[in-house]
Amino acid sequence: MMKKTTKLLWLSLMLVMGVMAVSCGSKKAATSGRVDMSGFSETAYLKAVVENAPEFDAFSAKMRLALSYGGENISVGGSIKMKRDEAIQLSLVAVGIVEAARIEFTPKRLLVLDRIGRRYVEVKYDDLPFFKDSKIDFYTLQALFWNELFLPGVKHVEKCDIYSFQLTRNETQATLTAEKGKRLSYSFLTALTTGLLEESRIHVSAKKENDYQLNWAYRDFLTLAGKQFPSSMSLALQGIEKPMKASFNFSRWDTQLDYEPLSVPNRYKQVDAAEILKNLLTL
Repeated sequence: MMKKTTKLLWLSLMLVMGVMAVSCGSKKAATSGRVDMSGFSETAYLKAVVENAPEFDAFSAKMRLALSYGGENISVGGSIKMKRDEAIQLSLVAVGIVEAARIEFTPKRLLVLDRIGRRYVEVKYDDLPFFKDSKIDFYTLQALFWNELFLPGVKHVEKCDIYSFQLTRNETQATLTAEKGKRLSYSFLTALTTGLLEESRIHVSAKKENDYQLNWAYRDFLTLAGKQFPSSMSLALQGIEKPMKASFNFSRWDTQLDYEPLSVPNRYKQVDAAEILKNLLTL
């Protein structure tokens, strides 16, 4: 059972890598300012979406991760720590008490520690095919976890960047599209009356026979430090042999953070992501 749990934990790591009810201190319901729909202005709306981004620079919370892959399902506890422009750190706990793995994203690299197997993966983002093909870097991942818009090569989307997006809308949602081309496109689904970002999508046609899509959705917005922030996120990676899905549910969150960079213990063995993925496919 422990061996299988360990493999499924690694599956969750690979999903997060892209090779692919909740409580909080404030019990307020989502009360984001409504967008004035009379005389709708695309420019004003795009600015409102950008302004909805969190203003706090740190975030920590308890986390419940549920994963589905190839008929296998697992749910594990853990925690998340994020410090803007520095790191995103995830901790996964097996059997309720033992830390099984830790993942850390920084601007320079991705580090994964397997606490049970005493091994680790350390790679640059361009070494991961899906990341390279989709132009995902640390700042893209940061935007996904922070519920923000993103653009390739841009650290933070600001009001001056709104002209990089094309807007279409229906009765309930406005879709923002950027970098639309034959091989790569980014789109963002937003709630028309509030401007809240409800889903980010990355579509990649790496080769003629490969068509990948990553959908990252946000739900259950609650008030945190004066902004609306999702207490639940879900992601799905399509186009691989066995589609993956995962959901994150956060609780006991805070904007104060004691963060220490992740380091590799001396006795851990370095392995590559391809080797781990190959072992996982034998499940």
